[in-house]
Amino acid sequence: MKNKYILLNFETIEKAIAADAKAMRKVVSHYGRYIGYFAKGNYIFSEEIKATLMKAVLKFNMDR
Repeated sequence: MKNKYILLNFETIEKAIAADAKAMRKVVSHYGRYIGYFAKGNYIFSEEIKATLMKAVLKFNMDR
């Protein structure tokens, strides 16, 4: 069965965890449709979701 989801590559995730701004924009952009869906057109809520996503990425531990 073919994977229907497009995944972020490992290098982008590593760079985002290391606080690379370009990589972090790619991560946020990758989840843009989900953010838009859950924000339901509310710009402020959309920005809160993006901020929460960025905080979670920065806290992520790759040493598991």
